[in-house]
Parts: sequence; C-alpha cells; structure tokens
Amino acid sequence: MINAIIIDDEEHCIERLSRLLAVHCADRVKVSGAYRTVPEGEAAVKNKTPDLIFLDIQLHDKTGFDLLEKIDVTQTRIIFTTAFEQYAIAAFKFSAIDYLLKPVSKEELMASVEKAEERIAHETVTRKYETLLHNLKADSGMGKKICLPTVNGFDFIKVDDIMRCESNGNYTVFYLNTGQKIMVAKTLKEFDTMLSSHNFFRVHHSHLVNLAYIKKYIRGNGGYVVLTDDAEVEVSTRRKEAFLARVSH
Repeated sequence: MINAIIIDDEEHCIERLSRLLAVHCADRVKVSGAYRTVPEGEAAVKNKTPDLIFLDIQLHDKTGFDLLEKIDVTQTRIIFTTAFEQYAIAAFKFSAIDYLLKPVSKEELMASVEKAEERIAHETVTRKYETLLHNLKADSGMGKKICLPTVNGFDFIKVDDIMRCESNGNYTVFYLNTGQKIMVAKTLKEFDTMLSSHNFFRVHHSHLVNLAYIKKYIRGNGGYVVLTDDAEVEVSTRRKEAFLARVSH
C-alpha cells in the first residue's frame, strides 16, 4: 500500500483526486492528508514521510517547485497534477513519476499509480541490497553481519551463525545455529556469490553450507554431509571433487 499525500490549493481538485483514488485505487493508495500551501506541505512531508506526493504546480503565490527545493526529493516520489502544460519539462527535471493535466482522468491516474508502484518496488529492492552488501563487507567487533530483507523488515544476522542456506524456488531459507529459520525473497545464487568467500560452499544446486558446521562426509555417488545439527545435505556428483578439494585443505 502506497502512503500518499495531496498538496493542492483548490478544494474541488483535492476532492476530485481523493474520490478517484478512493474509487479506483483503494487497495493500492492510502491518502493520509491533503494540504493547501507550501509551508503546510513541507511540514507534512517531514512529519508523514509519504511514499508519494500528488503535487499541484500553482500553490497560491508559490509553486510546487518551491516546495521541492525545501524537501529531500530522494526520499519520496512526485506525481504533478496541474492545469498548466508548460511546466512539464521542469517537472521531469525533478524525476517526477508523471505529469497529469487537470481535470485528471481515472485512466491516467491509474496508469500513474502503477508507475509509482513499479518505481517504489525497484527502489526498495535496490536499497535492501545496498544495505545487505554494506553490512556483509563491514567488520565489527562481533564479527561480520549480513542484513536479510524479510517481509517484516530486516534481520541482521552474524554470518558465522548461518549453518546453511536452502533454495526454495525464488526464495532462500536460512538455517541458523539457534534453530531459527528465515525466508528471504531472493535466489540462492545471489547469496552464493556473497557468501562464497566467507567459508561457504555450494554443495548442491539447492544447498549452500557453512563449512564450519560440517560434522562428517558420507561417501556415495556424490555423497552427503552431516551438519552439527544432524541435518543431512546431499553433495551433487558434479560438485563432489571441488568440495572434497576444498575441505581437505
């Protein structure tokens, strides 16, 4: 759900946009407030930290651009709503998602909301993985940590506490030495790249193990390893030679 605010100095425009959003985008956008001046809008942005702002160009004796000069535009997204077409180029210099001419139509509004959803989703994933990589590389007194983006937020886990990772389609399940399991909406391949230099080995296309937790290896076609929690993990035939070379040194 996108948290949005409306900044417009005309009450009938606020009412129309609010009504369109309530009727056609109720499950996608929640409007947490409407404001009519630049100072009111600036305060609302700082207090509510909206995901999205529907911003009019003309705001009494000021403009929407005056507002944008006062806020951190990297922390929100803008959809301009205006009756004046000549401001479009200036609007997109602020990386606006869209520029809607009044009276706003439901079709154009719904298309703009879809663009906003795509932008937010992309930015969210990018931020999560920038954070993850930063934490993986950063040393601390308690050892290196990895930031795992989950449905509810972030879990900061010591890399040494991860026993193994298992592929589950487009998800990866982390098994910790505490018995906790954490599911992350990313593929095992991405974590293989991140963890391979931290004593982890991809023993199977579905399994990445922390070598520190291997208790024994049982021979076979590919064989399998037994971890300290007695979990048995298959070693694929094609990875067997590289695995044995790794653990024997």
